[in-house]
Amino acid sequence: MSIAVEVDYERCQGHGKCMLECPEVFDEDEQGYPVVMLAAIPDELVPAVRACVDDCPERAISTH
Repeated sequence: MSIAVEVDYERCQGHGKCMLECPEVFDEDEQGYPVVMLAAIPDELVPAVRACVDDCPERAISTH
């Protein structure tokens, strides 16, 4: 079962931890903010995405 990931851009400060931790899912836009590249996160990447959720200093990343 796959999950979806979302970034709250009102909270995100562009620290880039998610892009470093899981580049398969997060890319960078022109201003240095993360862009989610996959609509559905495959099972093998779920642990890395959950780690990004836990490690985000602004708590700007969520899954559903």
